Amino acid sequence: MLNTIDITWITVGVTGLAVVCALFWVLIGHIKKQSAKLAQAQAQINALSTNLTALCASAAGANKRLNLLEQHSRALQTRQDHIESQDQNDCSYGEAIQMVRHGATAPRLVEELGLGSNEANLIVMLHGMKETG
Repeated sequence: MLNTIDITWITVGVTGLAVVCALFWVLIGHIKKQSAKLAQAQAQINALSTNLTALCASAAGANKRLNLLEQHSRALQTRQDHIESQDQNDCSYGEAIQMVRHGATAPRLVEELGLGSNEANLIVMLHGMKETG
């Protein structure tokens, strides 16, 4: 039959196997917890990545809009400068209107103020009629 040494070794073997199984069970539980934490962290990374992508797209759109506004502002400034320069170089339409009210003709406006003939004729038509009207 079985002697005491054999029973002791069987007991030690069964106990060792039980300890290994218990440790294995604990290890599986720990792995499951870590796996859940990893899945949660991955979900957070995905959400942050989506948010970052949206923010980058929004920033790019805002930058594009800002560039368009700056271009429009420069174009308006150029146009305003051109108009101001033209006003300084051209005669004052107010002066032409005053001359017409005092009887000036279109050819006189062209000669004295440097207006185009169409401009002079229009000013005479518009402001000369008021006196006759």
